[in-house]
Amino acid sequence: MARRNLDYIFQPKSVAIAGVSSKETSLPRAGQRYLEAVLGYGFKGKVYPLNPKGGEIKGLRIYSNIKDIPGPIDYVISCVPAHAVLQLINDCAAKGVKVVQCYTAGFSETGLEEGKQLETEICSLSHRGGIRIIGPNCLGVYCPRANFSYHDNLPKESGSTAFICQSGGNTTYSICEGGNRGIRFSKAISYGNAADIDECDLLEHLTADPDTEIILAYIEGVKDGRRFNRVLKEAAQKRPVIILKGGTSESGARAAASHTGALAGSDKVWDGLLRQAGAVRVYSFEELIDMAVTFSHSFLPRGRRVGILGISGGATVLATDDCAGAGLVIPRFPKGLRKKLGDLLESETGAILNNPVDLAATIRKLRVYDILNVLSSYEKIDLIMVHFPLGISMLSACMRSEFWDSVLEDVIRAHRKSTKPIMVVIYDLISKGDYEWMLEAQRKCYEAGIPVYHSIGNAAKALDRFLRYYEHKAREGQG
Repeated sequence: MARRNLDYIFQPKSVAIAGVSSKETSLPRAGQRYLEAVLGYGFKGKVYPLNPKGGEIKGLRIYSNIKDIPGPIDYVISCVPAHAVLQLINDCAAKGVKVVQCYTAGFSETGLEEGKQLETEICSLSHRGGIRIIGPNCLGVYCPRANFSYHDNLPKESGSTAFICQSGGNTTYSICEGGNRGIRFSKAISYGNAADIDECDLLEHLTADPDTEIILAYIEGVKDGRRFNRVLKEAAQKRPVIILKGGTSESGARAAASHTGALAGSDKVWDGLLRQAGAVRVYSFEELIDMAVTFSHSFLPRGRRVGILGISGGATVLATDDCAGAGLVIPRFPKGLRKKLGDLLESETGAILNNPVDLAATIRKLRVYDILNVLSSYEKIDLIMVHFPLGISMLSACMRSEFWDSVLEDVIRAHRKSTKPIMVVIYDLISKGDYEWMLEAQRKCYEAGIPVYHSIGNAAKALDRFLRYYEHKAREGQG
Protein backbone atom coordinates (compact mmCIF):
# COMPACT_ATOMS: atom_id res chain seq x y z
CA MET A 1 0.00 0.00 0.00
CA ALA A 2 1.24 3.48 -0.90
CA ARG A 3 2.35 5.41 2.14
CA ARG A 4 2.45 8.92 0.74
CA ASN A 5 -1.08 9.37 -0.61
CA LEU A 6 -3.57 9.26 2.25
CA ASP A 7 -6.20 11.48 0.61
CA TYR A 8 -8.84 8.79 1.06
CA ILE A 9 -8.35 9.05 4.83
CA PHE A 10 -8.95 12.78 4.95
CA GLN A 11 -11.58 12.98 2.20
CA PRO A 12 -13.83 9.92 2.43
CA LYS A 13 -16.95 9.69 0.30
CA SER A 14 -18.83 7.37 2.66
CA VAL A 15 -18.63 6.67 6.40
CA ALA A 16 -19.93 3.87 8.59
CA ILE A 17 -20.04 4.17 12.39
CA ALA A 18 -19.92 0.89 14.31
CA GLY A 19 -21.43 0.91 17.79
CA VAL A 20 -24.41 3.24 17.28
CA SER A 21 -27.46 2.41 19.40
CA SER A 22 -31.01 3.45 18.64
CA LYS A 23 -31.65 4.00 22.37
CA GLU A 24 -31.77 7.65 23.41
CA THR A 25 -29.76 8.42 26.56
CA SER A 26 -29.14 11.63 28.50
CA LEU A 27 -25.40 11.21 27.89
CA PRO A 28 -24.90 9.97 24.31
CA ARG A 29 -22.54 7.05 23.85
CA ALA A 30 -19.47 7.31 21.63
CA GLY A 31 -21.21 5.96 18.54
CA GLN A 32 -24.04 8.48 18.82
CA ARG A 33 -21.59 11.33 19.41
CA TYR A 34 -19.67 10.45 16.25
CA LEU A 35 -22.92 10.21 14.27
CA GLU A 36 -24.02 13.62 15.52
CA ALA A 37 -20.58 15.06 14.71
CA VAL A 38 -20.44 13.72 11.16
CA LEU A 39 -23.99 14.84 10.38
CA GLY A 40 -23.75 18.11 12.30
CA TYR A 41 -20.51 19.16 10.62
CA GLY A 42 -22.18 18.84 7.23
CA PHE A 43 -20.57 15.73 5.73
CA LYS A 44 -21.87 15.43 2.15
CA GLY A 45 -21.29 11.70 1.67
CA LYS A 46 -23.27 8.66 2.75
CA VAL A 47 -23.45 7.91 6.49
CA TYR A 48 -24.32 4.46 7.79
CA PRO A 49 -24.87 3.61 11.50
CA LEU A 50 -24.01 0.04 12.53
CA ASN A 51 -25.25 -2.17 15.37
CA PRO A 52 -25.99 -5.93 15.42
CA LYS A 53 -29.45 -5.14 16.90
CA GLY A 54 -30.40 -2.89 13.95
CA GLY A 55 -33.02 -0.20 14.37
CA GLU A 56 -33.21 3.43 13.30
CA ILE A 57 -31.68 6.73 14.45
CA LYS A 58 -32.09 10.28 13.13
CA GLY A 59 -34.03 8.93 10.17
CA LEU A 60 -31.20 6.57 9.21
CA ARG A 61 -31.39 2.81 9.13
CA ILE A 62 -28.98 1.11 11.52
CA TYR A 63 -27.42 -1.82 9.65
CA SER A 64 -26.75 -5.07 11.49
CA ASN A 65 -23.54 -5.74 9.54
CA ILE A 66 -21.36 -3.62 7.31
CA LYS A 67 -21.65 -6.28 4.60
CA ASP A 68 -25.39 -5.47 4.36
CA ILE A 69 -24.75 -1.85 3.37
CA PRO A 70 -25.35 -1.14 -0.32
CA GLY A 71 -22.46 0.54 -2.11
CA PRO A 72 -18.81 1.07 -1.12
CA ILE A 73 -17.58 2.25 2.30
CA ASP A 74 -14.38 4.31 2.54
CA TYR A 75 -14.08 5.06 6.25
CA VAL A 76 -15.29 3.14 9.29
CA ILE A 77 -15.33 4.53 12.84
CA SER A 78 -15.08 1.80 15.46
CA CYS A 79 -16.84 2.49 18.74
CA VAL A 80 -17.28 -1.18 19.65
CA PRO A 81 -15.53 -2.87 22.61
CA ALA A 82 -11.93 -3.98 22.09
CA HIS A 83 -12.85 -7.68 21.93
CA ALA A 84 -15.24 -7.00 19.01
CA VAL A 85 -12.77 -5.09 16.84
CA LEU A 86 -11.24 -8.19 15.19
CA GLN A 87 -14.61 -9.29 13.84
CA LEU A 88 -15.30 -5.76 12.64
CA ILE A 89 -11.99 -5.74 10.75
CA ASN A 90 -12.89 -9.09 9.16
CA ASP A 91 -16.23 -7.72 7.99
CA CYS A 92 -14.59 -4.53 6.71
CA ALA A 93 -12.07 -6.55 4.69
CA ALA A 94 -14.92 -8.49 3.08
CA LYS A 95 -16.65 -5.20 2.24
CA GLY A 96 -13.50 -3.60 0.76
CA VAL A 97 -13.25 -0.79 3.32
CA LYS A 98 -10.19 1.46 2.92
CA VAL A 99 -9.60 2.66 6.48
CA VAL A 100 -10.84 1.91 9.99
CA GLN A 101 -10.48 4.61 12.62
CA CYS A 102 -10.48 2.91 15.98
CA TYR A 103 -11.83 5.15 18.74
CA THR A 104 -11.88 2.00 20.86
CA ALA A 105 -9.21 1.81 23.59
CA GLY A 106 -7.93 -1.19 25.54
CA PHE A 107 -4.88 -2.11 23.47
CA SER A 108 -1.13 -1.49 23.84
CA GLU A 109 -1.68 1.67 25.91
CA THR A 110 -2.90 -0.55 28.78
CA GLY A 111 0.59 -2.00 29.15
CA LEU A 112 -1.00 -5.46 29.40
CA GLU A 113 0.20 -8.29 27.21
CA GLU A 114 -3.37 -9.10 26.21
CA GLY A 115 -3.91 -5.57 24.88
CA LYS A 116 -0.58 -5.55 23.02
CA GLN A 117 -1.35 -8.90 21.41
CA LEU A 118 -4.82 -7.78 20.34
CA GLU A 119 -3.36 -4.67 18.71
CA THR A 120 -0.83 -6.80 16.82
CA GLU A 121 -3.59 -9.12 15.60
CA ILE A 122 -5.71 -6.21 14.41
CA CYS A 123 -2.79 -4.78 12.40
CA SER A 124 -1.94 -8.15 10.88
CA LEU A 125 -5.55 -8.80 9.89
CA SER A 126 -6.05 -5.31 8.46
CA HIS A 127 -2.87 -5.51 6.37
CA ARG A 128 -4.01 -8.82 4.88
CA GLY A 129 -7.36 -7.24 4.08
CA GLY A 130 -5.87 -4.10 2.50
CA ILE A 131 -7.16 -1.82 5.27
CA ARG A 132 -5.31 1.03 6.98
CA ILE A 133 -5.87 1.57 10.71
CA ILE A 134 -5.99 4.95 12.48
CA GLY A 135 -5.39 4.42 16.20
CA PRO A 136 -6.50 2.55 18.21
CA ASN A 137 -7.40 4.91 21.06
CA CYS A 138 -7.92 8.09 19.02
CA LEU A 139 -10.49 10.64 17.83
CA GLY A 140 -9.64 10.49 14.12
CA VAL A 141 -9.84 13.03 11.32
CA TYR A 142 -10.76 16.69 10.98
CA CYS A 143 -10.80 18.02 7.40
CA PRO A 144 -12.87 21.15 6.75
CA ARG A 145 -12.39 20.94 2.98
CA ALA A 146 -14.16 17.56 3.03
CA ASN A 147 -16.82 18.71 5.55
CA PHE A 148 -15.62 15.85 7.74
CA SER A 149 -14.92 16.09 11.47
CA TYR A 150 -15.03 14.06 14.66
CA HIS A 151 -16.67 17.04 16.42
CA ASP A 152 -19.36 19.30 14.99
CA ASN A 153 -18.34 22.57 16.66
CA LEU A 154 -14.83 22.85 15.19
CA PRO A 155 -14.15 25.66 12.69
CA LYS A 156 -15.67 25.11 9.26
CA GLU A 157 -13.15 27.24 7.34
CA SER A 158 -10.21 25.51 5.68
CA GLY A 159 -6.64 26.83 5.88
CA SER A 160 -3.04 25.82 5.25
CA THR A 161 -1.88 24.48 8.65
CA ALA A 162 -1.93 20.73 9.29
CA PHE A 163 -1.76 19.05 12.70
CA ILE A 164 -0.88 15.48 13.64
CA CYS A 165 -1.41 14.60 17.29
CA GLN A 166 -1.28 11.45 19.37
CA SER A 167 -3.58 12.99 21.99
CA GLY A 168 -7.26 13.36 21.19
CA GLY A 169 -8.05 16.04 23.77
CA ASN A 170 -5.07 18.13 22.76
CA THR A 171 -6.06 17.85 19.11
CA THR A 172 -9.39 19.47 19.94
CA TYR A 173 -7.81 22.14 22.16
CA SER A 174 -5.26 23.11 19.53
CA ILE A 175 -7.83 23.37 16.73
CA CYS A 176 -10.10 25.55 18.88
CA GLU A 177 -7.37 27.76 20.34
CA GLY A 178 -5.70 28.02 16.95
CA GLY A 179 -9.06 29.05 15.50
CA ASN A 180 -9.41 31.80 18.11
CA ARG A 181 -6.04 33.16 16.99
CA GLY A 182 -6.65 33.06 13.26
CA ILE A 183 -5.21 29.64 12.40
CA ARG A 184 -7.26 27.61 9.94
CA PHE A 185 -6.38 23.98 9.30
CA SER A 186 -6.08 22.06 6.06
CA LYS A 187 -6.49 18.88 8.11
CA ALA A 188 -5.78 17.45 11.54
CA ILE A 189 -5.68 13.93 12.89
CA SER A 190 -5.67 12.35 16.33
CA TYR A 191 -3.87 9.06 15.66
CA GLY A 192 -3.51 7.55 19.14
CA ASN A 193 -1.40 4.41 19.45
CA ALA A 194 -0.10 4.63 15.86
CA ALA A 195 -0.40 0.86 15.46
CA ASP A 196 -0.52 1.22 11.66
CA ILE A 197 -0.72 4.77 10.31
CA ASP A 198 1.98 6.64 12.20
CA GLU A 199 3.76 9.99 12.29
CA CYS A 200 6.05 8.98 9.40
CA ASP A 201 3.13 8.14 7.10
CA LEU A 202 1.41 11.38 8.02
CA LEU A 203 4.51 13.55 7.62
CA GLU A 204 5.16 12.03 4.19
CA HIS A 205 1.60 12.74 3.14
CA LEU A 206 1.59 16.31 4.42
CA THR A 207 4.98 17.07 2.84
CA ALA A 208 3.42 16.32 -0.56
CA ASP A 209 0.03 17.88 0.27
CA PRO A 210 -0.69 20.98 -1.85
CA ASP A 211 -3.18 22.25 0.75
CA THR A 212 -0.62 22.32 3.59
CA GLU A 213 2.06 24.99 4.17
CA ILE A 214 2.79 24.52 7.90
CA ILE A 215 2.93 21.24 9.85
CA LEU A 216 2.31 21.02 13.59
CA ALA A 217 2.90 17.79 15.50
CA TYR A 218 2.49 16.45 19.00
CA ILE A 219 4.42 13.17 19.26
CA GLU A 220 4.79 10.94 22.29
CA GLY A 221 7.04 8.38 20.62
CA VAL A 222 8.13 6.78 17.36
CA LYS A 223 8.67 3.14 16.45
CA ASP A 224 11.07 3.57 13.52
CA GLY A 225 13.66 6.19 14.44
CA ARG A 226 15.66 6.00 11.19
CA ARG A 227 12.64 6.43 9.00
CA PHE A 228 11.35 9.26 11.17
CA ASN A 229 14.69 11.06 10.91
CA ARG A 230 14.65 10.81 7.11
CA VAL A 231 10.99 11.79 6.71
CA LEU A 232 11.30 14.72 9.13
CA LYS A 233 14.30 16.13 7.24
CA GLU A 234 12.41 15.90 3.95
CA ALA A 235 9.39 17.65 5.47
CA ALA A 236 11.40 20.43 7.15
CA GLN A 237 13.21 21.18 3.89
CA LYS A 238 9.90 22.03 2.22
CA ARG A 239 7.89 23.75 4.95
CA PRO A 240 8.00 24.72 8.63
CA VAL A 241 7.54 21.69 10.90
CA ILE A 242 6.84 22.56 14.54
CA ILE A 243 7.04 19.70 17.03
CA LEU A 244 5.99 19.31 20.64
CA LYS A 245 7.55 16.14 22.06
CA GLY A 246 5.72 14.53 24.97
CA GLY A 247 7.25 12.05 27.41
CA THR A 248 10.85 13.30 27.53
CA SER A 249 11.29 12.88 31.29
CA GLU A 250 11.32 9.48 32.98
CA SER A 251 7.89 10.13 34.47
CA GLY A 252 6.64 11.58 31.19
CA ALA A 253 7.84 8.51 29.31
CA ARG A 254 5.82 6.29 31.65
CA ALA A 255 2.78 8.50 31.12
CA ALA A 256 3.24 8.37 27.33
CA ALA A 257 3.43 4.58 27.42
CA SER A 258 0.19 4.39 29.39
CA HIS A 259 -1.48 6.96 27.12
CA THR A 260 -0.65 5.64 23.65
CA GLY A 261 1.83 2.83 24.24
CA ALA A 262 4.59 5.05 22.81
CA LEU A 263 8.35 4.57 23.14
CA ALA A 264 9.32 8.06 24.25
CA GLY A 265 13.13 8.23 23.94
CA SER A 266 15.80 10.48 25.43
CA ASP A 267 15.22 14.22 25.52
CA LYS A 268 18.81 14.91 24.40
CA VAL A 269 18.43 12.58 21.44
CA TRP A 270 15.20 14.27 20.43
CA ASP A 271 16.69 17.71 20.81
CA GLY A 272 19.61 16.85 18.52
CA LEU A 273 17.40 15.09 15.98
CA LEU A 274 14.96 18.00 15.68
CA ARG A 275 17.75 20.58 15.48
CA GLN A 276 19.63 18.68 12.75
CA ALA A 277 16.45 18.18 10.74
CA GLY A 278 15.63 21.89 10.87
CA ALA A 279 12.33 21.38 12.71
CA VAL A 280 11.17 23.92 15.29
CA ARG A 281 10.89 22.48 18.79
CA VAL A 282 8.42 23.84 21.34
CA TYR A 283 7.61 22.81 24.91
CA SER A 284 3.88 23.45 25.35
CA PHE A 285 0.70 23.59 23.32
CA GLU A 286 0.60 27.36 23.82
CA GLU A 287 4.03 27.62 22.21
CA LEU A 288 2.87 25.30 19.42
CA ILE A 289 0.02 27.68 18.60
CA ASP A 290 2.34 30.70 19.00
CA MET A 291 4.57 29.29 16.26
CA ALA A 292 1.65 28.54 13.97
CA VAL A 293 0.53 32.16 14.44
CA THR A 294 4.04 33.46 13.75
CA PHE A 295 4.56 31.48 10.56
CA SER A 296 1.03 32.27 9.35
CA HIS A 297 0.92 36.02 10.04
CA SER A 298 4.51 37.31 10.09
CA PHE A 299 6.90 38.35 7.38
CA LEU A 300 10.61 37.90 7.99
CA PRO A 301 12.35 40.88 9.64
CA ARG A 302 15.86 41.83 8.53
CA GLY A 303 17.31 41.16 11.97
CA ARG A 304 16.76 40.87 15.71
CA ARG A 305 16.49 44.55 16.69
CA VAL A 306 13.10 45.22 18.32
CA GLY A 307 11.28 48.45 19.05
CA ILE A 308 8.74 48.03 21.86
CA LEU A 309 5.69 50.22 22.43
CA GLY A 310 3.27 49.79 25.31
CA ILE A 311 0.82 51.53 27.57
CA SER A 312 2.10 51.61 31.20
CA GLY A 313 5.69 51.47 32.33
CA GLY A 314 5.24 48.44 34.55
CA ALA A 315 6.23 46.00 31.84
CA THR A 316 9.31 47.87 30.63
CA VAL A 317 11.98 46.02 32.58
CA LEU A 318 10.43 42.58 32.16
CA ALA A 319 9.85 43.19 28.44
CA THR A 320 13.54 44.01 28.03
CA ASP A 321 14.57 40.94 30.01
CA ASP A 322 12.26 38.64 28.03
CA CYS A 323 13.52 39.89 24.68
CA ALA A 324 17.18 39.81 25.69
CA GLY A 325 16.74 36.30 27.07
CA ALA A 326 15.42 35.20 23.69
CA GLY A 327 18.43 36.62 21.85
CA LEU A 328 16.71 39.77 20.63
CA VAL A 329 18.26 43.25 20.76
CA ILE A 330 16.53 46.31 22.27
CA PRO A 331 18.58 49.28 20.97
CA ARG A 332 18.48 52.55 22.92
CA PHE A 333 16.89 55.37 20.97
CA PRO A 334 19.03 58.44 20.18
CA LYS A 335 18.09 61.88 21.42
CA GLY A 336 16.76 62.98 18.02
CA LEU A 337 14.32 60.07 17.81
CA ARG A 338 13.15 60.60 21.37
CA LYS A 339 12.44 64.26 20.53
CA LYS A 340 10.38 63.20 17.49
CA LEU A 341 8.32 60.96 19.71
CA GLY A 342 7.92 63.61 22.39
CA ASP A 343 6.74 66.17 19.86
CA LEU A 344 3.81 63.88 19.03
CA LEU A 345 2.48 63.99 22.58
CA GLU A 346 0.56 66.83 24.18
CA SER A 347 2.30 65.90 27.43
CA GLU A 348 5.19 63.61 28.30
CA THR A 349 3.93 63.18 31.87
CA GLY A 350 4.17 59.49 32.76
CA ALA A 351 5.70 58.60 29.39
CA ILE A 352 9.04 56.85 28.78
CA LEU A 353 10.36 57.58 25.30
CA ASN A 354 13.42 55.36 25.25
CA ASN A 355 13.20 51.78 24.01
CA PRO A 356 10.83 50.33 25.25
CA VAL A 357 8.48 53.26 24.71
CA ASP A 358 5.79 53.38 27.39
CA LEU A 359 2.87 55.78 27.16
CA ALA A 360 0.70 56.67 30.15
CA ALA A 361 -2.98 55.87 29.73
CA THR A 362 -3.70 59.31 31.19
CA ILE A 363 -2.38 61.03 28.05
CA ARG A 364 -5.52 62.09 26.19
CA LYS A 365 -4.08 61.97 22.68
CA LEU A 366 -1.63 59.09 22.42
CA ARG A 367 -1.22 59.33 18.62
CA VAL A 368 -0.16 55.68 18.46
CA TYR A 369 -0.49 55.63 14.67
CA ASP A 370 2.00 58.49 14.29
CA ILE A 371 4.40 57.02 16.85
CA LEU A 372 4.42 53.67 15.04
CA ASN A 373 5.13 55.42 11.75
CA VAL A 374 8.16 57.12 13.34
CA LEU A 375 9.40 53.79 14.75
CA SER A 376 8.85 52.04 11.42
CA SER A 377 11.03 54.61 9.66
CA TYR A 378 13.88 54.27 12.19
CA GLU A 379 16.59 52.29 10.41
CA LYS A 380 18.10 50.70 13.52
CA ILE A 381 15.15 48.52 14.43
CA ASP A 382 13.87 45.57 12.39
CA LEU A 383 10.40 45.03 13.85
CA ILE A 384 7.96 46.48 16.36
CA MET A 385 6.21 44.86 19.32
CA VAL A 386 3.11 46.58 20.72
CA HIS A 387 1.81 45.34 24.06
CA PHE A 388 -1.62 45.81 25.61
CA PRO A 389 -1.62 45.20 29.41
CA LEU A 390 -5.40 45.35 29.70
CA GLY A 391 -5.81 44.90 33.43
CA ILE A 392 -3.25 47.34 34.78
CA SER A 393 -4.47 50.62 33.31
CA MET A 394 -6.02 53.24 35.60
CA LEU A 395 -9.07 53.61 33.37
CA SER A 396 -12.54 52.80 34.63
CA ALA A 397 -14.18 49.65 33.25
CA CYS A 398 -16.58 51.67 31.07
CA MET A 399 -13.71 53.61 29.47
CA ARG A 400 -11.30 50.70 28.92
CA SER A 401 -12.92 49.18 25.86
CA GLU A 402 -13.18 52.54 24.04
CA PHE A 403 -9.57 53.39 24.92
CA TRP A 404 -8.11 50.07 23.77
CA ASP A 405 -10.28 50.05 20.64
CA SER A 406 -8.70 53.35 19.65
CA VAL A 407 -5.17 52.07 20.27
CA LEU A 408 -5.85 48.86 18.32
CA GLU A 409 -7.28 50.77 15.39
CA ASP A 410 -4.08 52.86 15.24
CA VAL A 411 -1.93 49.71 15.34
CA ILE A 412 -3.84 48.11 12.45
CA ARG A 413 -3.65 51.31 10.39
CA ALA A 414 0.09 51.60 11.02
CA HIS A 415 0.62 47.93 10.15
CA ARG A 416 -0.91 48.47 6.71
CA LYS A 417 1.63 51.20 6.03
CA SER A 418 4.68 49.79 7.84
CA THR A 419 7.60 48.26 6.00
CA LYS A 420 8.51 46.35 9.18
CA PRO A 421 6.63 43.55 10.94
CA ILE A 422 4.39 44.50 13.86
CA MET A 423 3.56 42.03 16.63
CA VAL A 424 0.80 42.50 19.24
CA VAL A 425 0.79 41.16 22.81
CA ILE A 426 -2.47 41.20 24.80
CA TYR A 427 -2.13 40.16 28.43
CA ASP A 428 -2.98 40.88 32.10
CA LEU A 429 -6.65 40.05 31.65
CA ILE A 430 -8.55 40.51 34.93
CA SER A 431 -12.21 40.51 33.92
CA LYS A 432 -14.68 38.84 31.61
CA GLY A 433 -14.79 42.10 29.66
CA ASP A 434 -11.02 41.98 29.14
CA TYR A 435 -11.26 38.42 27.79
CA GLU A 436 -14.11 39.30 25.44
CA TRP A 437 -12.20 42.34 24.19
CA MET A 438 -9.11 40.21 23.58
CA LEU A 439 -11.04 37.67 21.47
CA GLU A 440 -12.45 40.41 19.26
CA ALA A 441 -9.04 42.16 19.06
CA GLN A 442 -7.41 38.88 18.01
CA ARG A 443 -9.96 38.49 15.24
CA LYS A 444 -9.31 42.01 13.94
CA CYS A 445 -5.56 41.47 14.08
CA TYR A 446 -5.46 38.16 12.25
CA GLU A 447 -7.77 39.54 9.58
CA ALA A 448 -5.18 42.33 9.16
CA GLY A 449 -2.29 39.82 9.17
CA ILE A 450 -0.90 40.78 12.60
CA PRO A 451 0.24 37.99 14.96
CA VAL A 452 -1.10 38.16 18.53
CA TYR A 453 0.49 36.62 21.64
CA HIS A 454 -0.52 36.31 25.30
CA SER A 455 2.75 37.35 26.93
CA ILE A 456 5.82 39.33 25.94
CA GLY A 457 7.99 36.34 26.81
CA ASN A 458 6.01 34.05 24.49
CA ALA A 459 6.19 36.61 21.69
CA ALA A 460 9.97 36.91 22.12
CA LYS A 461 10.50 33.13 22.12
CA ALA A 462 8.30 32.71 19.05
CA LEU A 463 10.20 35.41 17.19
CA ASP A 464 13.55 33.86 18.13
CA ARG A 465 12.46 30.42 16.87
CA PHE A 466 11.04 31.97 13.71
CA LEU A 467 14.36 33.69 12.98
CA ARG A 468 16.42 30.62 13.85
CA TYR A 469 14.35 28.52 11.46
CA TYR A 470 15.25 30.81 8.55
CA GLU A 471 18.85 31.13 9.73
CA HIS A 472 19.11 27.34 9.59
CA LYS A 473 17.62 27.27 6.09
CA ALA A 474 20.10 29.93 4.97
CA ARG A 475 23.03 27.91 6.33
CA GLU A 476 21.74 24.83 4.54
CA GLY A 477 21.46 26.77 1.30
CA GLN A 478 17.66 26.53 1.23
CA GLY A 479 16.68 30.09 2.02
